[in-house]
Amino acid sequence: MTVVKTVGMFVELSQGFHPAPPQSIRDHIALGPLPDVDKVVAYLDAGHPLIDMMDIENDPLDPTHQVMNGSSVLTNGQWLWRQDFGYYVRRHNVVVPEQLLSLIRGRGYVVPECSVEELTELAAEAEKFAFGLDGGVSP
Repeated sequence: MTVVKTVGMFVELSQGFHPAPPQSIRDHIALGPLPDVDKVVAYLDAGHPLIDMMDIENDPLDPTHQVMNGSSVLTNGQWLWRQDFGYYVRRHNVVVPEQLLSLIRGRGYVVPECSVEELTELAAEAEKFAFGLDGGVSP
């Protein structure tokens, strides 16, 4: 399996597990939008769904707004991100890591196909972020 990287898993957002070290969304805001923000967000929104959650969360950067299904987890086969990551990139200029941004642009803003086997393997990894290391079950 390819080593999977995660993005958009911030401590202010509800999810089962946060990568170490914990990161605040407030520390990942750029001064302005990406020049190709619409294409980047379209790519992020087009990721393959691994975990589909029905939820509503308050936007931690603007509590007057809510985000639906934000904690769902998407992938491009190499990266995992929350479904609301594109929302934060567009609305609040949250930074897309350069490695992911280069990959998105290098692919012409098109999410590659993934096999069922690849997605099944990635879903097991995504479950940690959606539900925690114990799968959301406490002893």
